Amino acid sequence: MGVGEFLSSKAHNEWVLSERKREQWELEHYPEGEIQEMIDIYVERGMNLEDAKMVINRMSKYPEFFVDIMMAEELQLQVPEESHKCDSMKEGLVMFLSFAIFGSLPLLGYVIIPLCFPDLPEEALFTSACAVTACVLFIMGCVKSMFSATHWFISGTETLTLGGACATVAYVIGQYVEQQTGAKA
Repeated sequence: MGVGEFLSSKAHNEWVLSERKREQWELEHYPEGEIQEMIDIYVERGMNLEDAKMVINRMSKYPEFFVDIMMAEELQLQVPEESHKCDSMKEGLVMFLSFAIFGSLPLLGYVIIPLCFPDLPEEALFTSACAVTACVLFIMGCVKSMFSATHWFISGTETLTLGGACATVAYVIGQYVEQQTGAKA
């Protein structure tokens, strides 16, 4: 998952930079059209035509700045910082650590519970792993709410519901494959 996040982030940044090059080319070869597009955008957002022309004509005197503004206003794309490759690596590392940590927590039901209750049947271990998974998903959602405007309970419930649905689908597929192949998981 970490490698996937790194590659996805890197590919997105490379795509944004290629779009930026295209916008630079368009500004160099067809400045009137690019300037008019920006004027139209500002007028559409409520600025009167004369003010929009004045603002855009002033900004267009600074091509690098103007291209970045075009990226944000026209394409809704944020140009990545110079350190975007390092940022992609950080994102990949965070994703890896998150999956390693949160992915191992449900296994605690199979490790800690048998130590505390050695005579529990296997079905009880599975149930405890499901309970630990549900708690972890809810807590992850609550933590996620600290970085958004969503209420902690709603965020926790949403994460629990979606994560639980994904886990259920994975379990059902595993059971189906086991039945079809006769292999024990």
